[in-house]
Amino acid sequence: MHGAVTRVPSGPVRPVLAAVLAAVSVASIGVVAGCSNGTASAGGCVGPHTDLLDIRSVLHLLPGAPEPPYSTDPPTSGAHRVGFYPRGVVDSPIGRPIQVALLEKGFIVVQYRSDLGPAAQAALAPLTALTPYLAVAPDPTLPDAVVATSWLHDLRCGGTGPAALAAVRRFVTGRVGQGAEPTIPLSATTPGGVTTTTAPTP
Repeated sequence: MHGAVTRVPSGPVRPVLAAVLAAVSVASIGVVAGCSNGTASAGGCVGPHTDLLDIRSVLHLLPGAPEPPYSTDPPTSGAHRVGFYPRGVVDSPIGRPIQVALLEKGFIVVQYRSDLGPAAQAALAPLTALTPYLAVAPDPTLPDAVVATSWLHDLRCGGTGPAALAAVRRFVTGRVGQGAEPTIPLSATTPGGVTTTTAPTP
């Protein structure tokens, strides 16, 4: 990380996060529970997987800072940009620093490969009825057809068929609200909410 583009939150590091960070060394950053970076077969899902905490998770990115490296793709922890929390069906990709900020606050992010087009978005959009703390968005560089992420967990699917959608629904209902910090009020999310001064232009 470049010191000029990040800052460490002021005050003592949160006790729970500090305890986890103390147990994670730089050499251990990576993936546990097998093949979190493995690809899912067509129509099926791989996971859910549990990922190790990225020690960069204590870093808040300043507005305009470049995207840092992450331990997994898409990320389930790491440096993040606070202040902008999109929810619902999002038509454009969500930056990785914003994804991590969402996960930290207990959101689920469900992404589909952009080349799957409107059909994938239409298949995944009904998931938003399960919880308002969910964002569905395209990602042109996604390694699998569909990936659902929560804080330190991911589920990778090869499509949007009935079995995959059922697995994603289970992931959403089982992991929502399980972030590193308390779930934020809906009034602090977008649409229908407010953003802070650190929010990037949506």
